Amino acid sequence: MDQLLLRSACIDDLKKRAKKRIPTFVFDYIEEGCNANTAVANNRTALNNVHLRPDYLAPHTAPNLSTHVLGQSYNAPGGVAPLGLTGLVWPNASAMHARAAHAANIPFVLSTVSTLSIEDAAVHAKENFWFQLYPPSDAAIGADLLRRVEQSGCKNLVVTLDVPTPSRRIRAIKSGLSVPPKITPTSVFQSMIRPKWSMATVAHGLPLFANLTPYMDSSTMAMSDAAQFMRTRMRAVVDAQTLAQIRQMWPHNLIVKGISHVADATQAIELGADAIIVSNHGARQLDAAQPSALCLKAIADELGHKTTIMADSGVESGVDVARYLALGAQMVFTGRAMLYGVAAHGEDGAAHALDLILDELEQIMSQLHCDTPYDLSKHLITPKI
Repeated sequence: MDQLLLRSACIDDLKKRAKKRIPTFVFDYIEEGCNANTAVANNRTALNNVHLRPDYLAPHTAPNLSTHVLGQSYNAPGGVAPLGLTGLVWPNASAMHARAAHAANIPFVLSTVSTLSIEDAAVHAKENFWFQLYPPSDAAIGADLLRRVEQSGCKNLVVTLDVPTPSRRIRAIKSGLSVPPKITPTSVFQSMIRPKWSMATVAHGLPLFANLTPYMDSSTMAMSDAAQFMRTRMRAVVDAQTLAQIRQMWPHNLIVKGISHVADATQAIELGADAIIVSNHGARQLDAAQPSALCLKAIADELGHKTTIMADSGVESGVDVARYLALGAQMVFTGRAMLYGVAAHGEDGAAHALDLILDELEQIMSQLHCDTPYDLSKHLITPKI
């Protein structure tokens, strides 16, 4: 890892290296929010405006990052967020993420639309495997997905609320990165000038929606085959009735993701959620969304004594993790940084991205004279709004 640290000393270094190794349309897929990308910038601004106070004259001990949530102990209060179409970024990216999360003893959340199957994710992430569900409109498929998830040994189901409709991503439209994908002269040229990515992708084959293949008529499902299937059988709006039905069907921990205000959080708890994730989907769904860093504290102050509260969106460093923890989160998930890691350095990059974030979290806690993640709220200076 020493050589990796010299080449990529922070997440921004991973991002810059990734941009040189993958086609522009793939990089844009990682980077883009939606519409005018206002929410991406707002996430960054909101996190930058969260300030922490050091207590330099307090006793100083080495920080202990260990965390206990939902009945399980982890080495740190960070996890890998659910990521779709990771195989487009680098072949086997989700498997790399799962192995890195297990090695670090933190949660790995697999997306329904990942290119890694439920069964394979359970092998790689083991007891740290969580599953994120986009509830299908086809009830039989939904029931079978839950059966497979439970059979894999997974105890934590994450239901995402904030995708009632596809978002509008301008760069993706222009590049032809859609379902079905469009091959354009530009995308062909961009692939040709990124030979390592092209050779790895050709060797591995086009990415598939691995969790959905059992429900297709064909034994293989390229992205182009999935378009009609996704529109007609996989997309369901998650309202209160849908969430209540999932709660009845799922016997283990139920986590609701996409919470942005107290009213939704309260209703989710009343419907049986064991935990919530305050999130604006990494600014990829609603460009007018409030940043998670602006709504988290109010939710935590109101409901932190009733449920487990976690957060994501816009995390680019261990400092950002500390900021979310100080605002009231008990676990913080990272998405884009993990994709930059594998795009920059392959398998080693997945572990390196986690190391950078968690090492920085430990460093800032030591700087603050903060012993545990649970104590970070004591160091919060009221964020500017």
